[in-house]
Parts: sequence; C-alpha cells; structure tokens
Amino acid sequence: MQFFQALKNIIPFLLPFAIPFSRSLADICIVLIAILFLCKSYFENEWGWIKEGWFKFALIFFLYCIFINTPLSIDSFISLQYSIFFLRWPLFALALGYWILNDLKSLKIFLVVTFFVSLFLIFDTWYQYILGVDIFGLEKFPNSRLTGPFSGPHIGMWLTKLIILPIFLIIIIRKYKDFLKNKFSTITFFIFFAVFFSTIFITGERMALLMTILSIFTISIGLILSKNISILKMIYFFFFMSVAIYLFSIIDPEKTSRVITSTIYKIANWSNSDYGIIWKSALDVWLESPWYGVGLHKYREACESLSIYGTFEKPIRGGVCFHPHNISMQLLSETGIIGFILFFTMVISLSIRLLKESFIKKNWLLYFLILNVLIACFLPIQSNTDFFSNKYSSLVWLLVGVSLGLCRYIEDIKNPRNFLKS
Repeated sequence: MQFFQALKNIIPFLLPFAIPFSRSLADICIVLIAILFLCKSYFENEWGWIKEGWFKFALIFFLYCIFINTPLSIDSFISLQYSIFFLRWPLFALALGYWILNDLKSLKIFLVVTFFVSLFLIFDTWYQYILGVDIFGLEKFPNSRLTGPFSGPHIGMWLTKLIILPIFLIIIIRKYKDFLKNKFSTITFFIFFAVFFSTIFITGERMALLMTILSIFTISIGLILSKNISILKMIYFFFFMSVAIYLFSIIDPEKTSRVITSTIYKIANWSNSDYGIIWKSALDVWLESPWYGVGLHKYREACESLSIYGTFEKPIRGGVCFHPHNISMQLLSETGIIGFILFFTMVISLSIRLLKESFIKKNWLLYFLILNVLIACFLPIQSNTDFFSNKYSSLVWLLVGVSLGLCRYIEDIKNPRNFLKS
C-alpha cells in the first residue's frame, strides 16, 4: 500500500533524531511504528515475522509478566502497565527488520543520518568539556561528568551503543572491500576509535569507558580475523592509546582520577562501593520473592520496605532504592528467577538468530559487530539505567532492529557467501 511505503521512506530520516533527544517523542514513535507494523501485516497479510524464534520467547516472557508476575506484584496496577507496554519493544525491532530497514536504500539513509547525529553528539560533548556548557547552554553535571545535549550524565552510554552504527554503514556501502584494504581506511579506523575513546573518557562515565574498551577489543578481533587490519597495526594502535591516556592524565588529573583510578578502586572494593550496595539491595529485594519477583517497576517500593537501605528520597548511598542499575539484578528482583530465565532465553535465541549466518559464512567482521551489539545491549554484568525505561530500551531495541534488518538484507542479496569476506 502506498501509505505504508510513504512511511517507510520518511521514518529512516526521522528516527535518529527522535530516539536520542526526547523520551516522550521516542516512545510515541516506537508505539506508532509497532502499531503501524501490525496494521501493515494485517492489510498485506504478511506474518512471516511471527516465526522468529526469539519473538516467541519474548511473547512467553510477556505473558508471564501479565498473568503471573502482575497478580503477585506488590502493586498489580503499575506492574500491569509496564507488562503490557513491554511488547512494544520486540514489535518495534521487528518493524525495523521486516519493514522500515529491510532494503539497502533505507539502511543507508538511516545509518547516514545516525552517523551525523553521532558526530553532533561528539562535538557537543567536547564543546561542553572545553567551555563548561554545551551549545544549548546545558552545564556540566557534578563530579566532572558531562551531559552533552541531555539533561543527565548519559551521553557516554548513548555513544557507547551508537558507535556500532557507523561501522554498519561501511559494511553496506559499495566497494566495501577496497575501502578497507587501502592505507587510508586503516588511518581512518585509528582516528575514528581514538576520537570515540577520548570522547567517552572525558564524559567521566566509568561503565561507559569499560564498555568502550570491550567494544574496541571486540571489533578489533573481527577486523583482524577478516584480515582488514594486521595484529601488528592493532598493537601499535593500543600502544598509542595508552600513551595518550598517560598524557591526558597529566593534562586533566581530576578526570583521570574519576574514570581510571576510582574505577579500579571500586572494582577492587566492590562490596563496599555504591555499585556493590545497590546490587546487594536488589539481591535482598529478590530474596523477598525469589521465584516471581516483586513486580515490574516495583523495586523502589520493595527496597524501601526493607528498612535497611533508606528511602528513595533519603538513601544510605547514592542510587540505592532508585533502580538496580543492572539488567540481571532488575530482572531477578522484579520478575524473579522465572522471569530472569525467560528473558535471557529470549536473548540467547535472538543472539543465535543474528549470529548464525555470519558464523556459518565466516563473515567475521559482521559476526563480531553484531556480537558487540548484543554485548552492549544485554551483557548481564554491566551497570545501566532502568532497563525497562523508554530512555534506555529505545536505544537497545533500535540496535536490535538495525541488526535484524542488516542480517535480513544480507540473507536476501545475491552471493551472500562473498559479501563480507576480505
């Protein structure tokens, strides 16, 4: 139908702006895209996406939250709302993979626009670091943390996840292999990751920096195995990055102390750190209802009822009784061991779906790029904001949808065996 085709041509331009800059606009877009996708499937009788195995597990998790977790919640009405709205996330990802971003033109448009949005976020972050305010007049966050154009210190988390999309763009542009084989591409790679790493460094976000290091390492393995960059060049790159960090520690010792020294200290003294206390509070909440949890979005009230961690307004440490700051702890405390198993069964099924083809074809660059997406989105031990909030989940399921669209495009093109081989 022409109506759905018109939307398909418009959405790739708008989505990169809607997701990062406005929580309410992002949620409206995601819900509308999910609803329109269902309408399109109905009118055009295209329901092949229902056969996706990971979506079936998402449905099982959804039904568990509705019919088991919600009735046992300490506030069934609130948990029911969050349970119902969970389904918008997998539907949004499927809409991207099966409709919005399922062809080369749409993928290119979306990734090019996202690339320029990422450049703006990087520029705005450096602008705020140098001048104290970003271009919109937003001031730095306390404790030397930057916000970029956001109201809170989350710019590092956003950039850590968006980093994968410009590399996806390289995969689908013409003459991809020639681009990566020349010397300019190697220099471009080094500059790209050096700018990315240094930007995350100045944000002052500890977990974002750790995830950035893991991201660069993961992508580097893919580049080495696909023979696009030699091991020796990669060693040179990490050596120069180490030197750069040392020089930066001299120039800005306060920032270095926060992102490196304090990170090492917190890891070494995890149980007594603020992160450790937050996770312990989530563990104690989980033990109150180990099988079914206290209900979606009910960690805060359950934490306060323990009477040992303070309240949301007056916690014993910063962040306690706010949310668990970890996907595993949040699932355990709010949905119990059953919800935890169901959710990560979905994640495992999704991982197999996205990684299977590139593994079979030995397309190592694509394999490690998608693996990096999965790690960035679902790594069980990373610290993050409220996983089920639209601010965080919108970006997670956007990445899942883009990965699904890219995989489906590669599966449909001619000679997929030769597409990503060097």
